[in-house]
Amino acid sequence: MALLGNILWLVLGGWAAFLAYSVAAVLFLPIFLPLFRLARYAAWPFGREVVAQSELDQYRKLTGGATERSEFQAGLKNVSGVLNGLWMLTFGWVIALGHLVLCIINVFFFWMVVTIPNIAGHWKLIPVAFRPFNRVIVPADLAKEVRLRIAKSNLNL
Repeated sequence: MALLGNILWLVLGGWAAFLAYSVAAVLFLPIFLPLFRLARYAAWPFGREVVAQSELDQYRKLTGGATERSEFQAGLKNVSGVLNGLWMLTFGWVIALGHLVLCIINVFFFWMVVTIPNIAGHWKLIPVAFRPFNRVIVPADLAKEVRLRIAKSNLNL
């Protein structure tokens, strides 16, 4: 089902979102990697979800996975908070608002069944377009497992 949603998404405008995010990634070369990850997610949003890096670190800690972080990664975590703040104030709110408007426009065309994946696709892109840094795009099953394991640990189950 995710494959069908991704194909419909790509044909009905996902390619434009991919190109827009790719151009932004090239223009803002110092922050190329997070923006290009967002571009790839904008091209194929179904079957994958966005997880915060802190959630992933907590999951690794709970499961006994490798939690070692280099000094570069630790410094990047601090910088990503500043970058998220700058991004939200400059481009993030514009892009997120654009996804919201496109989501609403697609709601008005829900009677055309092929636009239904566009509603979900734009809705999924709103939070990551608003704050793209310090986010990891993972398969949906892994994201569900991460959130379930963290919830269980918080409830001491």
